[in-house]
Amino acid sequence: MIRKAEVSDIFYIVRLENQVFNQSLGKSFLLQELTENVFSHYYVYEMNKVIIGYIGFRVFDEQAEMMNFLIDPNYQNDGLGTELLAYCINELEKLKVSTIMLEVRKSNKKAQHVYEKLGFKISHTRKKYYENEDGYVLVKEVNA
Repeated sequence: MIRKAEVSDIFYIVRLENQVFNQSLGKSFLLQELTENVFSHYYVYEMNKVIIGYIGFRVFDEQAEMMNFLIDPNYQNDGLGTELLAYCINELEKLKVSTIMLEVRKSNKKAQHVYEKLGFKISHTRKKYYENEDGYVLVKEVNA
């Protein structure tokens, strides 16, 4: 089930971030995003009452920028990431978003495949965006 993220989900999101990325945006950042930032839109993928993935966007006017996106490694390659992202694209279209942007590591071919499948295109490269690795900026134009 995909649903809006709640404050009670933060512990599980941080744990997943540390597991997948070896770092986290942090509890205080996520708390602020979920309770104070009117531009934030976060969703979780819950299976059997366990959060197995999440995605976050900030929406400004007609543009959305992805903050973070992950699926528990035990559930990757099952189409759940594609399902979660497609759900969010639909939600963003309801908010009249016309452009969605994100950054992805140049080495993260698995994520790039998901983004490409859903219509994202490489806009440009940001040198050393991830400390010692370049990042691609991907953009998707949507019909709002």
